[in-house]
Amino acid sequence: MEKKRSLGVNFIFNMMRTMMGVIIPLITFPYSSRVLGPEALGKVDYAQANMTYFTLLQAFGIGGYAIREGARIRDDRKKMDEFASDMLSINLITSAIAYILFFAALAIPKLAGYRTLMLLFSTTIILSTIGVEWLYNIYEEYQYITIRSFIFQIISVVMLFTCVKSEDDYMIYALTMVISSVGSNIMNFIRARKYVKFKLRISKKLRIHLKPMSYIFLLDVASAVYLVMDRSMLGYITGDDTEVGLYAAAIKIASVLTSFFSALYAVIRPRVAYMMERDEEQAENLNDLTARLILLFNIPMAIGMFCLSRQVLHLFAGSKYLGVTSTMQVLMLNVIVATFNSFLINQLFIIHRKDRWASMGVVIGAVTNVCLNALTIPVYGKFGAAASTVAAELAIFIYASIKARHMYPITKLGWQLGQSLIACIPIVCCYNWCAHSQYSDLLTIALTVSIGAIGYFAIMILFRNRLVIDGIEKIKERFSRTPV
Repeated sequence: MEKKRSLGVNFIFNMMRTMMGVIIPLITFPYSSRVLGPEALGKVDYAQANMTYFTLLQAFGIGGYAIREGARIRDDRKKMDEFASDMLSINLITSAIAYILFFAALAIPKLAGYRTLMLLFSTTIILSTIGVEWLYNIYEEYQYITIRSFIFQIISVVMLFTCVKSEDDYMIYALTMVISSVGSNIMNFIRARKYVKFKLRISKKLRIHLKPMSYIFLLDVASAVYLVMDRSMLGYITGDDTEVGLYAAAIKIASVLTSFFSALYAVIRPRVAYMMERDEEQAENLNDLTARLILLFNIPMAIGMFCLSRQVLHLFAGSKYLGVTSTMQVLMLNVIVATFNSFLINQLFIIHRKDRWASMGVVIGAVTNVCLNALTIPVYGKFGAAASTVAAELAIFIYASIKARHMYPITKLGWQLGQSLIACIPIVCCYNWCAHSQYSDLLTIALTVSIGAIGYFAIMILFRNRLVIDGIEKIKERFSRTPV
């Protein structure tokens, strides 16, 4: 039987990977946003947003389904060989369908100016399929994933700084994005033989996977509608690449925050699925830990970034992007709700096989988002798109909270929510002091983050917050150990 990996070690590796996903954009985005400008950046982002629909069809919910079901049988090599072969076979079929529809869509006149970019991004369809990323998540191979990601991110960074020199180099910029995201997938496929033996097949047995997979696919599609449709509709309604470019800058910075929580889910979700078959109480404890960690960190991060939106945009994107400050502040409010929704939908519902609940929740959000986008974008542009996204997330939260009340009542988190909000007072006060003193952007960010963080955790210690106290005790225990 496979040796169970340390959840803490897994989290460290996945957090390292996430930190690279945060640090590298912090290095590259100031350069690319200034060299390309809002218009070229908007052109790339619009093409990528439209490409998302075809990559979703290629994925067909296979990733989420494979991680959930594969984690339960990963100790049985024979079952895993059959299961992995089924997943790859289905994925190749969905990839072929995605390519057929993609080439048909290129005939749409509205996409005429984006065809070359979309053709470049279309390589992610086949590369994502053969990358079998879900297999490495099933076996919790986060060390390999981290090292692999680092290598290809460095390659993309070198290409960016050496090859992207003007607005006309936006195609090279798009290529660096492809290399960074799926450049290593051929290596993934070759290395997968260490875990399973693939046998491509088309048989009636594949049908047993399609129904539960279709629910997760519907969930992914609906998620994309309210995560990507805002940019698609913004570009389509306004016809302005600059408007999309400004909005993309705010989205990229907001995604830095949500990426931290993606790392948390990526590590805990396979373990929860694994434990559901062996120790349900332990699985529920992991769910509770996840929810409390979200509240502990997403409240101060979102409030801090809300305050610092103008300084962060000016420092990392440039003065051309300051017009998106209010939009970014709205998206910071969205971070608080969206990260918790991800827990409810992707961890709680999916792991407990409540696929219908998960799908319905995100469909509600998608419908809300599309309807409000149609009303707000013509009047308020990018600000309307951001406000519609927040409303969509709130709609999902209300529905999911009601459905989850017996599985995980969120009312049990009320006291911790109050603690986090009160503990954010030093963050707001420090920012106001720096703004009043008219410090530079860099100094304002540094002081607000450092002093605010110290003040936040000091107040949480005074509240005797369980997570913070336990964390301190574990740190003390680690450093007090003497070598044997």
